[in-house]
Amino acid sequence: MKSAKGDSDGPASGRRSRQRLAPEDRRRALIETALDLFASRPYDAVSADDLARAAGVSRPLLYHYFGNKYGLFLAALQQCADRLERAVRTAARAAPQDWLGAGIAAYLHHIHGDALGYTALLGHGSGTATREEEAILDGVRERILELIVGGMALPEAPALLRSVLRGWIGLVEMVCRDWLRSADRPAPDELAELLRELFGAVVLTAARHDPRLADVLSRARGLAGAGVQAPAPAAL
Repeated sequence: MKSAKGDSDGPASGRRSRQRLAPEDRRRALIETALDLFASRPYDAVSADDLARAAGVSRPLLYHYFGNKYGLFLAALQQCADRLERAVRTAARAAPQDWLGAGIAAYLHHIHGDALGYTALLGHGSGTATREEEAILDGVRERILELIVGGMALPEAPALLRSVLRGWIGLVEMVCRDWLRSADRPAPDELAELLRELFGAVVLTAARHDPRLADVLSRARGLAGAGVQAPAPAAL
């Protein structure tokens, strides 16, 4: 998507006449434009003039909102992260008895529809990424981690559990990136089942090494489909 952070922008020309929008609406419109352009071209192939022209604004106005082209790029990357987390959160909260399965299914559905945005997000969580880019990816990982911990409805989340869940989230990312690239890939429901089973395998393996974690997991909710037995409901 990009290889450098510099702006090498030529003179703007041929802009569409600008519509009058509220500042927040204008900001959102610029981000949407950036998502489209950065998804279809490498970072260095998109100039600030390209972005301004596509959005129907002046380059100074783009700079007013984002500082420079890279600032707009980061905002677009953050948008990708926010949309992914929101899709998972909405699905999980709508299915409290099977929040894990619903969340995984929503994750796959979302990235299938936004493969370029997802690939861009993960692509900038690499050794060549800036601290700002790493922070965006780490941020969405931590928010998904908190969704998982919250869905389990645990009185506490031991450090070991958080560590293995972070590992599972990283595994999901690698598997899903390969899934999007593969021409011979399993159906989404097959992959969802695999990822759910891997979740159970990861946390149960950790529990075998930590009796306290095993006790905590015995009270977790919504994990029966992952092979982690939930407690029986309390008698009325």
